[in-house]
Amino acid sequence: MALIGKIRNNMWLVIVLLALALSGFIIMDMLGSRKFGGRMGNQTTLGKVDGENIDITDFQRVENALYGNSLDDATRKNSVWNYFVEKTIIDKISDENGISVGKEELSELEFGENLSPITQGYFRNQQTGQVDRAELAKIKTAIDEDKVTNPEFAHRFNELRQQVIKLQKQTKLNNLVSKSLYTPNWMAETLEKMNQETANFEFVKIGYDNIVSSDITVSDDAIAAYVKEHPKQYTNKEEVRNLVYAEYNVVASAQDSAKYFADMTALASEFKNSTNDSLFATTNNGLYTGTFSNKKDITGELKDVISSTAVGSVVGPYIDNGVYLVAKLVDKKVLPDSAKASHILRRVENNDPIQLAAANQYIDSLKNIIKSGSISFSDAATTNSQDPGSASKGGDLGTFGQGMMVPEFNDAVFQGKAGEMYVVTTQFGVHLIKVDKLITISTEPKYKLAYIAQPIIPSEETQDAILNKAMAALETSNTIEGITPNLNGPTFKEASGIKINDYNVGELTGDGQSREIVKWAYESSSKPGDVSPSVYTFKDKNNYVDSKYVIAGLKSIDKAGLASVESAKAKVEPILINKLKAEKIKERIMGTDLSEIASSFDSKVDTVASHIFGRNMLPDAGNEPLVIADIFKMSPGTVSKPMVGENGVYVVHLNSLTPAAISEGAFMQKTMITQGIRQQVNFRLIDSLKKAAKINDTRYKFY
Repeated sequence: MALIGKIRNNMWLVIVLLALALSGFIIMDMLGSRKFGGRMGNQTTLGKVDGENIDITDFQRVENALYGNSLDDATRKNSVWNYFVEKTIIDKISDENGISVGKEELSELEFGENLSPITQGYFRNQQTGQVDRAELAKIKTAIDEDKVTNPEFAHRFNELRQQVIKLQKQTKLNNLVSKSLYTPNWMAETLEKMNQETANFEFVKIGYDNIVSSDITVSDDAIAAYVKEHPKQYTNKEEVRNLVYAEYNVVASAQDSAKYFADMTALASEFKNSTNDSLFATTNNGLYTGTFSNKKDITGELKDVISSTAVGSVVGPYIDNGVYLVAKLVDKKVLPDSAKASHILRRVENNDPIQLAAANQYIDSLKNIIKSGSISFSDAATTNSQDPGSASKGGDLGTFGQGMMVPEFNDAVFQGKAGEMYVVTTQFGVHLIKVDKLITISTEPKYKLAYIAQPIIPSEETQDAILNKAMAALETSNTIEGITPNLNGPTFKEASGIKINDYNVGELTGDGQSREIVKWAYESSSKPGDVSPSVYTFKDKNNYVDSKYVIAGLKSIDKAGLASVESAKAKVEPILINKLKAEKIKERIMGTDLSEIASSFDSKVDTVASHIFGRNMLPDAGNEPLVIADIFKMSPGTVSKPMVGENGVYVVHLNSLTPAAISEGAFMQKTMITQGIRQQVNFRLIDSLKKAAKINDTRYKFY
């Protein structure tokens, strides 16, 4: 699938080149229309942003042009929706404040030296990681000379252009805001104090796991009271649905596993006698990297027997992470653990034989010149290498470990000698490699392995049997409570606060089926207590089998406003359980001797030196900002009362405090804070603008 994706991406670039005429069409709309829809009224209006319509036709055009069928449905549609929302907001502010993108500026962003990140992303060569400048030049020529007449791909490039313009306007807006931000002296001085004031102390942590959760009961009244005390966190801005669902997981049966074991046992015999391990592995759902591995990197049962396994032998079938594996030891050697090397690369496109011959001749000539002493390897790399990342460093690739380079390159270095040069051909072209240093830490052998694999997945018969069980349960009960769990039954889960445009339901994510559950829950005929009329099928996208069957039930509906107990319970109950656990722990703490307290809870006394006031993380305890704040309120030499934290209850003995020496104005601190908040503008400004905008989201009417 990855190969198909690469072909598709590269084909798009080729077709764009052939399709980018209609320059009149493109240039006419160079700065883009800022009005999305509105032409056909509410029948095609996907939503509104500050009164501007987002039309479903425009939405689908952009989605198809920029994404096609790439990404999953939810990610793709959410990306396009956010693009339209942000573009509408940014265009409106830009118009009001005179922010625009001129033709010359746009040309620079698309084809010049300062390419837009959007352009860089779409025209980056997947193999080299570099922007394909040659392809961009061809596209620019096609536009300038008006040679192409295919409007479909002109549309695609134009949509890409709109993204470039939107991002550039957004960048200008961000810069305007960020340059206006500053840090007042009092804030800088306060933060400097927090980052300089230190404490030395000892503490005992009694984690909440010391109390069994099943011993704690939280009442609905307690949850309701907590919600009322924290309205900002638990207020629904819109109506939400609370669901419960029965999940039938589809797992392979014992019979399925036995069949796979028998098949893999038969293949193991063929694998042992194979003379082409790479071909055998790749044609049997396996893996052959061609590189050597350390024993510590080998997993499963193979790790325990690899040292005594003879070259050419096979191990398995054995199970590793839900997969039957058979491994063949191809070779073992004592090799360096890491290496330092330099190279000179002459690129060869698509294994072109003429380019390959020319590259080999070029590299051979360079090798002879370097050997003669006429030029250093470093100088030769700087002026001749076509790898821009290393050429500027004299070809230096730094230090790297086994397997980090492509196999041909890896073998030449790790099986070579320090100080020697080697000529190697890889997928990137022809390399002249100089092995600068070989570093050996361990003399334990390294292992070259080939694998064949068979995921232990459910057969069609197993899938059908579990589906029939779910359908039978649905037919015999019209309530979720009626689908009684048993040893072979479903797992029941809850999903609260589901909004009308959501794609995910609790742990059910990344599949269109979860969206179908949301749509059912919001049908006018769906009432609290109802069960979905269908069994929803979720797929294992890696193995192309069914992974689970789900029956959904509508538990309750929350109107806009304060959340109900049912919808808040999943979030609030754990908080209240920990509060009740904290009270039980505090009751059991006796005295002020930290060693005795630690002993009574099977814990330990930790010592912390020079802990900074502004550091929220307590060593070996987790994030505890309130506990740390209380520690710095203590008097040296005293023992605290039990402190309730996020991860447990603490008793602290404060040894000493070192006050901060604050410089007037705290100039360095002020500079650092200002730089930090200015960097946050890039992602926080647009979020703030979206919150302030009046957005009417009616996507649920269309998908």
